[in-house]
Amino acid sequence: MADVTTETTTDTAPTVTPAEPSGVLDLRPPQESLKAELCRLGLEYSSTDGTAESWRDYQRGVLATFDDSGTSVTLTDVKTNLGRTLTLDELKAVTRIDTMTAAD
Repeated sequence: MADVTTETTTDTAPTVTPAEPSGVLDLRPPQESLKAELCRLGLEYSSTDGTAESWRDYQRGVLATFDDSGTSVTLTDVKTNLGRTLTLDELKAVTRIDTMTAAD
């Protein structure tokens, strides 16, 4: 008779535990961050290509890109390819982004 080997495996799926004792899992970005400011201005996450992260506001035609350093973001009008690079402090001062697609 041949030797039979049996393997016993255990479920090792990680358990998600909330960061707060209240049981609330807060997935919002830190308040003092480019991501929080982009959310405030109506942009949403689009993609990551390994070196840069892209966020978009499809209604206004805005593309925002930034790297892992998180020190500045480039906002671009997708119709004209005109853009500006802003620091976090400069981005905090922005109240609206006007483009060829949308200007209030």
